[in-house]
Amino acid sequence: MYVSGRAPDRKRERQLSSGSVATPPYTGGDVSRSGELGRMFDVSSSSPASSSRRSSGPLPPPPQLRPPPSPALSQLSHSGLLVGPSPPHAPSWRKASRMRKAAGAGEEAAAAPVVARGRTRLGVPLACYVLVAVAALAGLGVGVFFLVSWRRWEGLAGAGGAVAVAAAVLSWNVARCAAEAERFFRRSPDTVFDQADMPIGELVKITGQVTCGRIPVGACFHDAARCVFTSVRMYGRRGWAWACCCSRWQLRHSEARSTSFYISDRNSGRRFYVRAGEGTKITWMIKRKTVRFDGETKGSSRSLKSWAESHGVSCDGAVRVEEGFIREGDTTSVIGVLKKHHAYDVVDAPDGVVATGCQPARFMFPVLVEGLVFIGSEDPDEAVYIV
Repeated sequence: MYVSGRAPDRKRERQLSSGSVATPPYTGGDVSRSGELGRMFDVSSSSPASSSRRSSGPLPPPPQLRPPPSPALSQLSHSGLLVGPSPPHAPSWRKASRMRKAAGAGEEAAAAPVVARGRTRLGVPLACYVLVAVAALAGLGVGVFFLVSWRRWEGLAGAGGAVAVAAAVLSWNVARCAAEAERFFRRSPDTVFDQADMPIGELVKITGQVTCGRIPVGACFHDAARCVFTSVRMYGRRGWAWACCCSRWQLRHSEARSTSFYISDRNSGRRFYVRAGEGTKITWMIKRKTVRFDGETKGSSRSLKSWAESHGVSCDGAVRVEEGFIREGDTTSVIGVLKKHHAYDVVDAPDGVVATGCQPARFMFPVLVEGLVFIGSEDPDEAVYIV
């Protein structure tokens, strides 16, 4: 519908529209020839030479941008051989990684908390000791009375024999207390876990491979960077006067470090989290490796000297260091109380003590053990390292 004016020429309009669609003007990349499109996007002309470019013809190839050649690539010829002077040697990344690893092991050992050792003692009440002592004195008194009154020595001999047997049994128990406790716990069976009936709040024994937690512990004198537990004892040689009547080696320093870790039960495959960090009492039963060191010789161990200085211990003269550890991947047994924390199975130290029970066949009284119990492998590497 036309409101006013002359009707447009439809034939001329069709020609213009068809021509504009079929053959649009070629700008050649020149903004000045783009018309309304260039002005709409507010694009200015990059160079005056672009305005004199022809509106038709092939596009020139774009310039190739080449990055500056690196020193290493500039020495490669077309044949692949190195040409020109060799670049300066950078420090070995293996050496740097070893240095970082050693520094990291020292930081991890320093970050791991020092734990207290649980006591291992006989489970005999004090009243029993008092009763046995009174009975022994009474028997000896009666024997002496018979000997003085009726010249009969049988009573004194019998009383003396009974006292000797009681003293021998007590000495045997005191000497074999720790060894018999380890023997008992090693022979005790592992706990069988049932998904439907977990022994929550009860004492369990779990045997399997251990895995480090968030903070591993590093051994100080052996090649074991990722451990869950380490124990170090440093002994110094006594003088000849002390060696004749006492032990030749005197304990100078003792410490143990532990961190929380995971253990996988070898029977059920379940994974448990063992909380063995700071403030936990631990009784460990592991074999130790020995390092012997003579501080007066030239071949001094730098690791031992730095460790002794950091702990304020003198390493002069002959020194013997015993170190035990539980590495990641070792098969270990843990005895503790099973608890449930949300969806996780956690093993904590028992509130009281763990008793072995009386063993009459071995003339052993009950042995009481405090804290978590760690039992290492029975056949570790027994090599002795001479530093």
